[in-house]
Amino acid sequence: MHAAVVSAALVGLAPAGALGKLVAACVVALGMAWGSNTVSHIQLHTPLFRARWQNKAYSLYLSALLGIPQSVWRARHLWHHAGEPADRPPRGWTRRTWLEGAVVACVFALLAAWSLEVFFLAYLPGYLLGLGVCRLQGDMEHAATGDPHRGVSYYGAVYNRLWFNDGYHAEHHRFPALHYSQLPHVTADVSSSVGVTESSLPPLLRPLSALVASWNAALGAALCALERLALRSEALQRFLVTSHARAFALVLAALPRAPRRIIVVGGGLFPRTVLVLARLLPNARLVVIDRSEQSIARARAYLGARGLAGRARFVQAAFDPALHCDADLVVTPLAFVGDPELLRRVTSRAPLLSHDWLWRVRGHRSAPVSRLLLKKVSLSLCPEP
Repeated sequence: MHAAVVSAALVGLAPAGALGKLVAACVVALGMAWGSNTVSHIQLHTPLFRARWQNKAYSLYLSALLGIPQSVWRARHLWHHAGEPADRPPRGWTRRTWLEGAVVACVFALLAAWSLEVFFLAYLPGYLLGLGVCRLQGDMEHAATGDPHRGVSYYGAVYNRLWFNDGYHAEHHRFPALHYSQLPHVTADVSSSVGVTESSLPPLLRPLSALVASWNAALGAALCALERLALRSEALQRFLVTSHARAFALVLAALPRAPRRIIVVGGGLFPRTVLVLARLLPNARLVVIDRSEQSIARARAYLGARGLAGRARFVQAAFDPALHCDADLVVTPLAFVGDPELLRRVTSRAPLLSHDWLWRVRGHRSAPVSRLLLKKVSLSLCPEP
């Protein structure tokens, strides 16, 4: 199907003017990025066929389809998995590599002989763009860790269905010989052993993280407006506290021991998390980190009116995992106003209980708060030493 789509784009679209050439180039580029990170990637780790000659033949086919000798790709990729040691660069070309290179050269020559215009104005720009997209994806799959031995995971269901669980990249680096269909089953093991760095975006969209931060800020403002609305209705407050308490109780049961010191991030305005934790864990010490002086003042007034003035200590500050994770549990809000990567560093220091959307997949245990609110809470445990 991949070969058919690329061929149709080059034959049916590329000769049809500048727009057709642009679309055909994008098809070639996307095909290279998808094929290299799915079928080709799977083939080099867990070959599709049992017989050696069949895998060699398939590698020749992939070389022709993607324009990349698969022996070169395999040596480069396994070097990457070894940690990219400077003293052991990828090996040079072998007879197999030369054969695959000749196949690629023949494909280029046939395309050029058929139409120089299509080759130079559609296929070649798409090919070069595809190489750049592959490089971008590779960089983004490790950018947040700074360690070539570890990957960044993305758990979106649609992406992982279309990209054959490529989003489970931390899991893949921990178990590189494991078949892609089994990667979702080892997330908990990887998280508890070496930790998982998770992204809210698939690799090719991670350069848009600045937009995500802006979206989080806008979402945070909208949710703060809803919090102010909740302060006007006792019935709504009771509903929110009851539904959150039920979900909190389910996920807190997964902790190895009851937390004695809990940090609540962004717990100002309507302090429902403080109310819930005060009910479920009456002996725990609660510290609220909130950057808004006005929100803290309102939360203090709310708790004071209900005889809970001394139940939590408030700190006006921007949350920083390096400073504010000295606790048995960290609780974060649905819309964290700040760098989302900060929250992913929490689990290296303390268990993280996060408010989340129902459709997100994360953590060791989760429980729905309310389907009406589209919310759940998820618990992520820090790796054992």
